Amino acid sequence: MKKMTKKEKEAYEAYEAYKDRLSMPEKPIKLTKEEVEQLKKEGRI
Repeated sequence: MKKMTKKEKEAYEAYEAYKDRLSMPEKPIKLTKEEVEQLKKEGRI
């Protein structure tokens, strides 16, 4: 796999954030403390 340039990396991260927004439910549910901690570890919140 080739190394991504800074611009490619930004575009990839923006696309991943876009996919996250698309998959969000219309009526969100509360996350458990464990789920919040996992998302923080992944850098998603």
